[in-house]
Amino acid sequence: MKVIRLCLLGLLVALGHCQPLYGSEAGQRSLEREVFRQGWEAARRGQQAGLLQAIADLPDYPLAPYLQYELLRQRIDQVPQAVMTQFLARYRDWSFRPSLERAWLRSLGKRNQFDLLLEYGEGQRDAVVRCHLARARLERGQTDGLAEQARELWLVGHSQADACDEVFDWWKKQGNPDADTAWQRFHLALGNGQEGLARYLKRYLPREERGLADDWLAVNRNPAAALRQARHWSDSAETRKTLRFGFERLAVNDWEAADKAWKILGQRFAFSDADRLAIRQRIALFQAVALDEEALPAIDDLPESARSAQLLAWRARAAMNQGLWDEVLHSIEAMPVSEQASSRWRYWRARALAELSRPEAALAYASLSGEANYYGFLAAARLNQPLSLCEEDIAADAEIQRRLSRDAEFERVSELFHVGLAWHARRSWQHMAQRLSDSEMAQAALLASAEGWHHWAIVALMNAGRSRAYPWRFPMAAKGVVLTEAERWGVDPAIVWGLMRAESAMQPDARSPAGALGLLQLMPGTAQAVAGRNGIGYSGPSTLTSPDINVPLGVAHLGELMREYNGNWAHVAAAYNAGSGALERWLEDRPAPAADVWVESLPYYETRDYIPKVLAYATIYEWRLSRQPSLLTGQIMASARPAAGFACPP
Repeated sequence: MKVIRLCLLGLLVALGHCQPLYGSEAGQRSLEREVFRQGWEAARRGQQAGLLQAIADLPDYPLAPYLQYELLRQRIDQVPQAVMTQFLARYRDWSFRPSLERAWLRSLGKRNQFDLLLEYGEGQRDAVVRCHLARARLERGQTDGLAEQARELWLVGHSQADACDEVFDWWKKQGNPDADTAWQRFHLALGNGQEGLARYLKRYLPREERGLADDWLAVNRNPAAALRQARHWSDSAETRKTLRFGFERLAVNDWEAADKAWKILGQRFAFSDADRLAIRQRIALFQAVALDEEALPAIDDLPESARSAQLLAWRARAAMNQGLWDEVLHSIEAMPVSEQASSRWRYWRARALAELSRPEAALAYASLSGEANYYGFLAAARLNQPLSLCEEDIAADAEIQRRLSRDAEFERVSELFHVGLAWHARRSWQHMAQRLSDSEMAQAALLASAEGWHHWAIVALMNAGRSRAYPWRFPMAAKGVVLTEAERWGVDPAIVWGLMRAESAMQPDARSPAGALGLLQLMPGTAQAVAGRNGIGYSGPSTLTSPDINVPLGVAHLGELMREYNGNWAHVAAAYNAGSGALERWLEDRPAPAADVWVESLPYYETRDYIPKVLAYATIYEWRLSRQPSLLTGQIMASARPAAGFACPP
């Protein structure tokens, strides 16, 4: 029998909730986990009685401090300083510490506890805390340097929190912002897509310059219409800056309109040489992205020093679409050496040499064929050689694994995964990994893989430099459901795993910035539509982090795309990544003489890199399934024969 640690810390006593609570030693770990989950759920619902009971029942459980953290967070305005500072110091390396400290400092500021805020808040980067700190200094008349701090807080491309208002009001009474600062924030807001904020910020500009702000807003909304009207504008440095912004925006979607406007306005306004060159570069770039037949002369009309690596890459793509393989070579040879050395451009150099019937093509392919990636696989297949895949085995080291298993931080990571706190588990893993040697990282990867934490096994092996540990770096996650659903919908399981590996790195709770969820990164709207069309159970976005829900929906969606695009997996991958609408435009507007050229010439860099990644990963899964590699040859090289197997060159 023992008094629980929390009472020893004095936390519950200080909060008025603690009688000395006693409990037996922890029972089975699975029972502890269930008690923890119940306590965490009670915390989520704001039921502090259930949270307190879980804390009392888990005096020695490794994750008990997470329940204490939740109690502190929910009572943030009532926690005594001594309790909070002791807790933060004791758990300074734990995943919850930054958010708890930030919440406490914000609470101090909100409650005008300025002495404590100034003592503990220095060095914080959180904008709300910084605004409270500025308020504290203002309250004490400590205004030296405060105007510059206020300017830094104000000068962002979004609206700041209400906590900043008092400081901003003081700052404005000092005659701020000046015109230059107001223009800077105006441009930051526009660049951040905050047009409403930019309109609001007009009030801080000199009255005689607000018309220029209206021009910027007009260009931002409709650059084509604004540039058509611009011939009536007066010539000034600010006007020319606005016009350059307009050309840069318009060229992205309509390089022809931008070029037409440039031929008129370039004569009308006294642009600097630097501006003229930048505008011409931008138009030439997107002329090449559009694969226009005159893109090469447009790029060649620029000074050599102005032909960036990006411009040269698109010059090469425009040339390969026209079958001008000597120009492809010329483009590659003009690139920086680092670009030429990449797998991508080594492949296209070899491809160009082969198209030109140059004898050195075979050697160029051979130098690349030993690499286990999309370009290396294609190079080997073009030589009719086996694809190079050299597996590295990782033997279990019982001593290192025992040491890791006894490590308190590793145990904490393990428990976080087991109870489903994936975000905290990832943060804790990242912190732990910083102190592990490569050999320890490799053994940690084996332990993670055995638990089904495939994402962290993948990360750990890459950090340990074990890139050839293919069975662990390319796990068959959710194997049973993948094989069942792949057979049900007629989808190649190698493609399913290839997509899964590219989309989420086998992280079931992965969430993209756009809101895609789960192993196969489904958007909730797509999941709902697929479920409705195919009679699959679906209970909302929260279920998409479950492989048993995500995989059936994702594979059904792949089956639909496969049938729609006649089994062309390059097209399927493009539609999966960019949407069917984008793919339809590319198929209509961007025909190409060969599949590899089509993929290389896609205008979205994400999709241009995504398809090779998916097909390379799927090829590795063909190896894992003990199959002949046929996806790359069948899809990219249009060959009826699979490649000549896999081999590890001596």
